[in-house]
Amino acid sequence: MVYYIRAKSYYRYALDLFKDFSKIKGNPSELQKKAKEIFNLGLKAVWALSYVFPPEKPPEFEELWRKTVESLDPDDVGKLEKIKNVIFFEKPEEEKIIENIRLFLEIIKKVLQPIL
Repeated sequence: MVYYIRAKSYYRYALDLFKDFSKIKGNPSELQKKAKEIFNLGLKAVWALSYVFPPEKPPEFEELWRKTVESLDPDDVGKLEKIKNVIFFEKPEEEKIIENIRLFLEIIKKVLQPIL
């Protein structure tokens, strides 16, 4: 059950950061930085379900990504790829960042729904 608690904690922390988005509106670079942090936390929430005991060192992004993609519906994998590209590789408008993170959190919530 410890891994459930860890997964919930990562997800809730990502939600808390998302709620703070309104405080940094008007600063696109800071908004994108927070979006990346939320994205990583969401991936960690799904990843945490794979491990009863946490590994000694933190996971690399590739491992987080792989474990998350394995847990998704096939329809959501493409959406997640697009979100990742917007958050990490583009310089999007603030509204696009916010909308993509909102969609990302909905996808992660679907995966975590049985434990939430």
